[in-house]
Amino acid sequence: MDYFQILNLQREPFSNSPEPEFFFESSQHRGCLQKLELAIRLRRGLNVVMGEVGTGKTTLCRRLIMNFSQTDEDRKLISTHLILDPSFTNALEFLSIVAISFGLSLPDDGESEWQLKENIKNYLFCKGIDEAKTVVLIIDEGQKLPDFCLEFLREFLNYETNEYKLLQIVIFAQKEFEQVLQAHANFADRVNQYYYLKPLNFRETRAMIRFRITLASDSCLVPVLFTLPALWAIFRATGGYPRKIITLCHQVMLAMIIQNRVKAGLSLVRSCAGRVSPAERQLPRWALTTAGFVLFLLLGMLAYGRIDLLIDPQEKETFKASPPKIVPVVPPVIPATPAVTEETPKKSQEEKPPAETIAGAKGSKNLLSPSKTYPEVLGQLVVKRNDCVLWMVGRIYGKNAIFQLERIAEVNPHIRDLDRVRKGDVINIPARPRNSNPMEWGKYWVQIARTDDLGEAYKSLAEYAALPALFLLPYWNRNDGLAFAILLKEGFADESAALSVIKKLPVPFAGHARVVSDWPEGTVFL
Repeated sequence: MDYFQILNLQREPFSNSPEPEFFFESSQHRGCLQKLELAIRLRRGLNVVMGEVGTGKTTLCRRLIMNFSQTDEDRKLISTHLILDPSFTNALEFLSIVAISFGLSLPDDGESEWQLKENIKNYLFCKGIDEAKTVVLIIDEGQKLPDFCLEFLREFLNYETNEYKLLQIVIFAQKEFEQVLQAHANFADRVNQYYYLKPLNFRETRAMIRFRITLASDSCLVPVLFTLPALWAIFRATGGYPRKIITLCHQVMLAMIIQNRVKAGLSLVRSCAGRVSPAERQLPRWALTTAGFVLFLLLGMLAYGRIDLLIDPQEKETFKASPPKIVPVVPPVIPATPAVTEETPKKSQEEKPPAETIAGAKGSKNLLSPSKTYPEVLGQLVVKRNDCVLWMVGRIYGKNAIFQLERIAEVNPHIRDLDRVRKGDVINIPARPRNSNPMEWGKYWVQIARTDDLGEAYKSLAEYAALPALFLLPYWNRNDGLAFAILLKEGFADESAALSVIKKLPVPFAGHARVVSDWPEGTVFL
């Protein structure tokens, strides 16, 4: 049985053939296709589409041809001809292939270059003027075109009426074709419009994968084969190149069959990515992202105030499955605090920073003593029922949560699969300094509470659900050590506005809240 049938699919969703019906209309691909169609119908002459290997040029080429064959009128009025490999060795070979593509017969004894050009010219005038047809010559792998071919194509573009070109030429080529154009200014001057295809962003990568699965499945029941972290792993491993995405997804689905899984998670994608392209193991993953994905997360969190709403309900089910046997966790090593001896001068009570507590928590917990540097981890969290790692770290890192998955995996070697955790598992939360101050300069913020314990801070976020939107700010400095501030998400232009908000808070919260506007020099935000 074919693997796609095992996964409740009707056909192969990730074939490496350029199937035009599987053409995914990202904004740039759809725009390019529409502009090409318009240019051809207006008979504008020469158009060039360029992009790196695997950006979808060939599939776009096939879709363009298919679009001109969908109606009887187009089939009568538009004639498309495709040259797949233009690496010709001489001029006569090129002209012969073009003539054969147009349906012109060649005598057994051959013809001269001049005669072949005349035959092609007569054909174009007959089709373009007498029969009012549009003749389209499409060349794939255009970077292979020899110089003499460019000269012939330039001559073909001279066949025209007062209103339009008799031959429409579309060249799909890799980026090095741009250097060829720069070396042939007389040919580049004929280009009607250039189109540059770029890799997909995360949102487009995710949509492309789901589009292909939907198209390959029964429309009544579309399987969810990848978790959100898995989709992010696919994007990072492939860089958003459609061909790489298709190849990796195919390998992941084969691994799902072998391992008897119905859904792929982060660890499975990472292992398959290493097998598909060993060089991927050397690449720094998870550290960078695209503007589109940042916007996607930010808008979702601003709209709902919860990162878990960014995950499809169906995808949440993957986190409820029982994981493999868990190796006992080794507590993280945190830099030791210098011991206080009799020779060590003690600060007076007045010199110590005030001890703050978490409102509503049992008792008071003093802040950590200052250490020389920030620790390797922020602390540990215990997984509760129906928790998943992405939700948990989302409460701590906010919109940057997805970027920390690689580091989280490194500091939790006892967790084999971050997508599959169960109640009672202990998760080490790494500390990674931010590149900039997350607090907008010049604003005043309402701090509801501060603690030195990650578990208490995490618990308090849930206890304070009745308050306006909150966020957790981990930071370290020599005065406070490692601390976790819980603040209102909204900053205020002046201190009086922030104080007025504190007065409106419920009594238990207002008693511990205070206004903050800056942090000591040397503070590291984590």
